[in-house]
Amino acid sequence: MCGIAGYIGRKKFDNLKIRNILATMRRRGPDSNGFKEIKIENKFLTLFFSRLSIIDPYNNDANQPYNFKDSVLVFNGEIYNYIELKAELQKKGYSFNTESDTEVLIKVLDCWGEKGINRLEGMWAFYYFNNKKKIGILSRDRFGEKPLFYYKNNNEFVFGSEIKNIQKILGRKFQINLKRIENLLRFGYKSLFKSNDTYFKNIHSFPKGHYYLFKKNQILKKKYWEINYRPNKDLVTNNFQLIKKSLLNSIKLRLRSDVPIAFLLSGGIDSNALASIAKKHFNQNISTFSIINKDKRFDESNYIDVAQKNLKTNHTNLKFDFTQTNFLKKLRDQIIYHDSPVTMVNSFLQFELLKIIKRKGFKVVIGGLGADELFSGYYDHHLLYLNEIKQNKNLLKKSINNWSKLILPMVRNPYLQKFDLYIKNKNFRKHIFQEDEFKKDLFIKSSKTKFQEESYCKSLMKNRMINELQHEIVPGGLKEDDLNSMYNSIENRSPYLDSKLFQDCLNMPSEHYIRDGMAKWPLRKIIKNLVPDVIRLKKEKVGFNTSISDVIDFKKKKNINFLLSDSEIFKIVKKKSLINLINKEYFSGTESNFLFTFISSKIFLENFK
Repeated sequence: MCGIAGYIGRKKFDNLKIRNILATMRRRGPDSNGFKEIKIENKFLTLFFSRLSIIDPYNNDANQPYNFKDSVLVFNGEIYNYIELKAELQKKGYSFNTESDTEVLIKVLDCWGEKGINRLEGMWAFYYFNNKKKIGILSRDRFGEKPLFYYKNNNEFVFGSEIKNIQKILGRKFQINLKRIENLLRFGYKSLFKSNDTYFKNIHSFPKGHYYLFKKNQILKKKYWEINYRPNKDLVTNNFQLIKKSLLNSIKLRLRSDVPIAFLLSGGIDSNALASIAKKHFNQNISTFSIINKDKRFDESNYIDVAQKNLKTNHTNLKFDFTQTNFLKKLRDQIIYHDSPVTMVNSFLQFELLKIIKRKGFKVVIGGLGADELFSGYYDHHLLYLNEIKQNKNLLKKSINNWSKLILPMVRNPYLQKFDLYIKNKNFRKHIFQEDEFKKDLFIKSSKTKFQEESYCKSLMKNRMINELQHEIVPGGLKEDDLNSMYNSIENRSPYLDSKLFQDCLNMPSEHYIRDGMAKWPLRKIIKNLVPDVIRLKKEKVGFNTSISDVIDFKKKKNINFLLSDSEIFKIVKKKSLINLINKEYFSGTESNFLFTFISSKIFLENFK
């Protein structure tokens, strides 16, 4: 995991400017840094890099920008299958001077060119330049695990792992995109990743699953990864053995590290599956970390105790009294590093957790992001499933009965309390954006936004899950996870975001996602005898969360003064309506989410205007 940035244009940077640019990348790569300038006709290509050493950490020959023949590479991320690729390249006559995945990547691109990108399994953002052919390749991984931003005008192209890199290279600040802040406040974080816009005008997020080819003063946008839905009944034979094989291989690849790895552990099956497979199947000596929440709605301490006794890991429970942790100052520090509002309160909790993990000496952390979208983890997935199996009358009747007895009592969202929601209206989407009734009087301007989603396949359930993974839920989690971990110079890994595992889960026939009222049935079967049944067969979804009341006291005068002080945000939100909201004794989940994003957006505006 590293920081990368690059500039293509007429500017030439002096030593002081180079040092200042590299300083913006220090947290992403505290172990070494470097830059390289190449003259290309009447322009300069200048590359900047900072290294966080995970693979072959003590070998300075793996530092970047990395050179081979007439080529140079800057690369952020991990190529998990680098050992297998290295063996292929050795058969073709390539030799190696390091044990790093960086050297493997540059030689993959030397050998196969842009077609080599399809051979990669991992997370990455990289820029590769072949000086002999005068061809550049800028690429981002399939799921967008690694961030990459860019700015483009007629004369310049600038990219970076973080927006602050681009601003420092260009030596100017960019105008804030107030519309994006309004969308966050109105609709919640799931609305933010339908486009490649950022919170700054003219700075864009690089599209995942793509690469740009720089050739003869042209920039050609190319897509290297397509999502193909091809149902395959063989995937469910012998208790999902093919899916199990893909999951085990994904975890095996992501355990490759020359530094210690920490696991985030909740009371749910996603994180327990990863930790249990690492410990019991791969015999890894792992350490686990959990947050214990004092809010009973989110308290999983009993399940975490069961998990820890089962795993016998070096475990740390972290208990915070968030009202005593100078919340506003810490959130401000987080927002300034993120170059954006923090979109979810659980991101703040993780931010604090990673500080502890860093102090204990870890440089890699593994989490369970993506399992809900692969295996069916949300309450509306049950209703999508019922629509999927509606032609099978016997299975439908049995499944409705199981849902009514086991799932319905736990569902608070009134939209999701109707078993035939999608059967009657396949286009229903009102529950996805947070457009609750209380918001109608909060905003100065009225707004109507038509919900949009991409079409990947005819299966409604599958298509919704892909949209959640590619455009709604996972992108927000990845953004927060990356920046929180990089603030602490820690690499974050997500084993559920593996291309082969994703394809297998996608192609599994829909009727096998849920069994006897339990979603994620394939994952539950795979981890039988690895995870205690009290966790493995748990039906309720708790989530890693807390209420806004647990992190800030709205009765304290200094907090009220901050919330109501003059701000650009009151061009969007009515101050009087906000006062009425914060004077409530109890906040619903959506009210709590709104207040957190309001506070976060206000801090962002005050520090970046």
